Amino acid sequence: MEDESKIIELNIADTIMGRPYGFRINGQQFYLYPVTLGKTYLISRLTGILELNNRIISVNPYIEALRICDEKKDVVCRLLAYHTFNKKEELFNSSLIDERSNFFSGNLGKEEMAQLLVIALSDVDIDTFIKHFGIDREKKEQEKIMRVKNDKNSFSFGGKSIYGTIIDVACERYGWTMDYVVWGISYTNLRMLLIDHVTSIYLTDEEKKKVHISSDRTFINADNPENLEKIKSMGWD
Repeated sequence: MEDESKIIELNIADTIMGRPYGFRINGQQFYLYPVTLGKTYLISRLTGILELNNRIISVNPYIEALRICDEKKDVVCRLLAYHTFNKKEELFNSSLIDERSNFFSGNLGKEEMAQLLVIALSDVDIDTFIKHFGIDREKKEQEKIMRVKNDKNSFSFGGKSIYGTIIDVACERYGWTMDYVVWGISYTNLRMLLIDHVTSIYLTDEEKKKVHISSDRTFINADNPENLEKIKSMGWD
């Protein structure tokens, strides 16, 4: 369990730093960069063309990657080409993408290509980060609080698309341009910033009783029999 926690911490550090995966072909150095929101949309059509078998991927992603590299080599090379560029102007330079894609096609063996494809398609497990930090518990608690919050005069509108839920929120909160939000920060870092931002909600004593929250914000495991007396003494009346 401790080893797993250390691995997660290392993955979090790599994500924060935006650390790319480096590899060499015929003496040339390349990097697979973390995807931004813009790149996610840019490559989505290519990943759709690959027609990935998620059942096989969950069991053995390398086997599925070998099949795809055998059947759709040109698409894989183009996908890898996109992953090795990190600037908007490069990603929209079709000549640059074609040149890199052709180089990969002529210089990568199927096994090497499959390994790189697995890395390129391996999304950072944001759910693991959320669970590791305990954000999932806090979100559930926040949902409970909002259900009892006595605020009948407030109404919310919008937030029906990625424009309102991610782009506008990031631009307003951090003063970033839309171009930076879409192309300048990794999608994982962007999502984690928005998921884990500090939120304060004022509750009256009556509202705290309704949602069963103590003033010291201590989490108590109700499934543990040793905590039974502590729970009874909290006075929910």
